[in-house]
Amino acid sequence: MDGMLGKDDRFKELDRRKLAKDAKFTLDQMDDLAVLVLFSVFESLVRDLVAAEIKREVSEKSVTHSVLLQAIQDLVHQVEEGSFFRVLGPFKVLDPDLVEKVNQVRQYRNWVAHGKRGKKPSAVTPRMAYERLSQFWNLLNPPSTGLQPVDSP
Repeated sequence: MDGMLGKDDRFKELDRRKLAKDAKFTLDQMDDLAVLVLFSVFESLVRDLVAAEIKREVSEKSVTHSVLLQAIQDLVHQVEEGSFFRVLGPFKVLDPDLVEKVNQVRQYRNWVAHGKRGKKPSAVTPRMAYERLSQFWNLLNPPSTGLQPVDSP
């Protein structure tokens, strides 16, 4: 090796197997952190979207009965702060397999977030998490085609 690194005797004496093992460990930790962050952002976006949709529907339907308003307020609170598993449940009618895949990401994220205690769930890579979460997000919030309706003459 040329340059300063090649002249460093400590670097020359490092065990390449230990370096590879340490590098893999570090990369695995970074992957787990990526899954944790991806899911956390996804969860926040889904909660916000679902809560906004509920509020919009209440407003559009002009719900005024106090019991219904309280029930809806409780529902919005559960969507915003309750079990995310329960938020996902109603979407099983749209695509049960995809909801299960998202739940696998959620379980893996929870395992990472809680110190990797207990039995390790099915491993999820950042790419798998991104693809599953993106697919679910697009199911809830389809991307706009950019096409606008044309007024007929």
